[in-house]
Amino acid sequence: MTLNEWYNKGVALHELKRFTEALDAYNKALEISPDNAKILFSKGVVLKNLMKYDDALDAFDRSLEINPVDAKTWCFKAELLLSLMQYEEALDAFYKATSLAPEDPEVWYRRGMALREMRAYEDAMDDLEKAIRLYSKNYDMNSMNASEWCKKGMGLCKIKSYREALDAFNRALELNPTNGKSLYNKGVALRWLGKNDEAKLYIEKAVEIFDNKIKANPENARFWYNKGIALRDLERYKEALGAFEKAIDINPSFTKAWIGKGIVYDRVKKHQKAMEAYERAVDINPIYSELI
Repeated sequence: MTLNEWYNKGVALHELKRFTEALDAYNKALEISPDNAKILFSKGVVLKNLMKYDDALDAFDRSLEINPVDAKTWCFKAELLLSLMQYEEALDAFYKATSLAPEDPEVWYRRGMALREMRAYEDAMDDLEKAIRLYSKNYDMNSMNASEWCKKGMGLCKIKSYREALDAFNRALELNPTNGKSLYNKGVALRWLGKNDEAKLYIEKAVEIFDNKIKANPENARFWYNKGIALRDLERYKEALGAFEKAIDINPSFTKAWIGKGIVYDRVKKHQKAMEAYERAVDINPIYSELI
């Protein structure tokens, strides 16, 4: 197998949480390319999941020796050091991450959560508020359309600011009550806030909207994909799988639809089929491997 084939296999196994097998695949890839920073980073994440913390730290350090300007790796190293109760070293690593990516809200969010765990509550709040401000600064509140409000809400969900995200989705729906993505993502935010019954209603409304769009334009792969995502969240797995497969029939290179298909297969315990779908996604678009 080639370097990419071993790496893609590792990514697929990693996604399936088959960490020992994923580690073996990453090691095979590193035999071919021992100084590959991305693979070393992925190996570190797997080792952390296997609770082999010293080995994970070594993998992150080796990755950073090769690519010292990767803020994501510094963040993961910092979080690992935090779990090892090496607080001063963790803060140094977080400082490096924020210095390298001062406009990345996720970096500030991660540091804020770490500071909260260290009971530095005031500093933690400063970082978490900064993360929200960074997401918000990219938008002109007075001229935003429904799609932009939805995008802002999705960004706020990424940093777990679900109440602020709800406000954004509500603004989107005021402007366009039939915005399916806003309905779906509002449901997701409500679920994270523990409002499961209300969440289900919004996600079901989103499915109705996606169905209407499909009736009007049945060859739009994106509409089928969106429907699949919503059905998957409703645990209607057979229907979700059909929607993802339809999206793939229309556009065989639709990476996210392959990922969606893999997740459904994983949920219904068809792990080999899930792995095949993940591998196909990474074959089409190697950038997917960076999402882990």
